[in-house]
Amino acid sequence: MTDFQSAAGWQGRQFAQQCDFLLSSARYELRGRSVIAEIGVEIDQVAISPRGVEVWFEFKGSFQGDRPGLVRTDTMKKAIANGALLQGIEGHPPYVVLTSHLPLSGAGAAMLAAALRLGYFHDVVCVNDPDQVRRLGLL
Repeated sequence: MTDFQSAAGWQGRQFAQQCDFLLSSARYELRGRSVIAEIGVEIDQVAISPRGVEVWFEFKGSFQGDRPGLVRTDTMKKAIANGALLQGIEGHPPYVVLTSHLPLSGAGAAMLAAALRLGYFHDVVCVNDPDQVRRLGLL
């Protein structure tokens, strides 16, 4: 394994811990990871909102590197692919992506806008933006 891969894995685990802490702090009941075998999608955290709604979360982020979170178009594409595949599960819970960074322009921003318009995500929340984090209370 290269140093880059090792660092990326460590950063991903660290970000996942931060997301779990954020959700717990928002009074979500954490149920853990889940694999939706019929479509091959792994959910990073299945959680029950304070309002009793099951929500499927995907975590995409880190706090190091030149293109963290959904700024990386390959990372954005993986989240979009998962959201598109989940469309094959009728009545699936809301699918929310928690990220450290959102693309502000370019291809990544265009992909995100299209994916939201197509309904591939219920929401995408940047954990560094308190206004966005407040939306977690609406589920």
